[in-house]
Amino acid sequence: MATEQAGRVIVTYARGWQSLAATRSLGRRGVEVITADEVALTPASFSKYSTGTFTYPDCSKNPAEFLDKLESEIIKHKPDDPDTPYVLMPIHKETYLIAKHRERFEPHIRVPIPSIEQIEEVHNKGTLAAYAQDNGLCAPPTIFPASLEELESRADEIGLPAFVKLRESAAGVGIAKVDTREELISYFKSLVDDYGLAPEDYPIVQQGVPGDDYCVTTLFDQGKLIACMTYRNIRQFPADKGAGVVRETVKAEKMESVCEALLGPKGWHGVAEIDFRWTGDEEDDPWLIEVNPRFWGGLTQAVESGWDYPWLLYRLAVDGRVDSPGDVSYDVKTEAPLVGLLATLQEISKSSTHSDNLKEAWKGARQEFSEGSRRESLRQLFGGLKDFVDVKGRAETVQDLFKVHKSTVNDLFSSDDPRPMLGALYPLVVFLKHGKINMELLTSESGPPTAAEESEEDS
Repeated sequence: MATEQAGRVIVTYARGWQSLAATRSLGRRGVEVITADEVALTPASFSKYSTGTFTYPDCSKNPAEFLDKLESEIIKHKPDDPDTPYVLMPIHKETYLIAKHRERFEPHIRVPIPSIEQIEEVHNKGTLAAYAQDNGLCAPPTIFPASLEELESRADEIGLPAFVKLRESAAGVGIAKVDTREELISYFKSLVDDYGLAPEDYPIVQQGVPGDDYCVTTLFDQGKLIACMTYRNIRQFPADKGAGVVRETVKAEKMESVCEALLGPKGWHGVAEIDFRWTGDEEDDPWLIEVNPRFWGGLTQAVESGWDYPWLLYRLAVDGRVDSPGDVSYDVKTEAPLVGLLATLQEISKSSTHSDNLKEAWKGARQEFSEGSRRESLRQLFGGLKDFVDVKGRAETVQDLFKVHKSTVNDLFSSDDPRPMLGALYPLVVFLKHGKINMELLTSESGPPTAAEESEEDS
């Protein structure tokens, strides 16, 4: 599917499943893709569609070094032919820093992302919630405590259950559902202490609202909505607050019109993903939850459904315009590697009233994991799961829960590009080594722990 004008793209945050989706999307169309990240040996860097790779410093801890390194690598990889299209496609949190300093890069490479001013208006959960309140948008009731004392005095203004949220986070990190006033105050205080937050960065508290999670994905051309699709999270992990890990494409005109009204007047340029909660009842308005002013974790869902955002964004950067997607499908389901299965196992533990065998298997596996062989613990667990499924009267419940995995497209596994599986080994090694699940690693939202952090975990 190579094009006559195929060029070169630098894709950042190569550890992410969305980065792998972008690498495959562009590579399959003949575009040279150079993948980059803070760490080496990432899923996208293992892809056969990655023609080169480099590492850069942590953009949060060392922003100046990050900018210097990225600029030098952009110049180093600049095509010899000035007519060859050359595009920088940031994927994750580095998008914000690149937007703020885009003048350093634009003499050398095209940067099709929103301005930092546009991003700052919507990316902070507190800023967005305040904007929604001020502009009559349907958003959950929210308070913005600037001190623990203010939280204690206003806690009763928010109905329970509620969510305590870091203002800037992703994949469910720094978000907790609380059912009591005591839990609310305790978790709020723990976030302030753990992250060393200043009062202006204190978490927000939002009332829980009914419905399921919906994600509206968009591409804008200077305020004009070019492409828009919505997917629903069938499963989350952890349940109630985690990232969506099993998804399906749906039609959602009401939500999509809200996105156009929100971002269009701002002159938005580039991609964005907007989170909603909705009951599915046409009489109910969807609740606006969050805006991600960058690529999103479920990018594979959009690409596989026909909304090939990396390619559309590339064409927008190169041609200055792009046509809306043509052949699209509403019959696609995708899932994140491993975490989708964990979500289903969690559903089994919640929904079945006949899980004694599984509970006993889990207890035995947990004890074996702590005291003996971790390999044996996994054997016990999955052996118990097999017994649980085979017992008469239980199979139907479990089969229904596992139906969601039938014919799903995995974010990672691809028969024509299998090597990125190597980049997923690290989270599993961490799990086996430390005996606990690191959700930030499994959802590709963080890098591997430092040597100091590993030593601390071992102690």
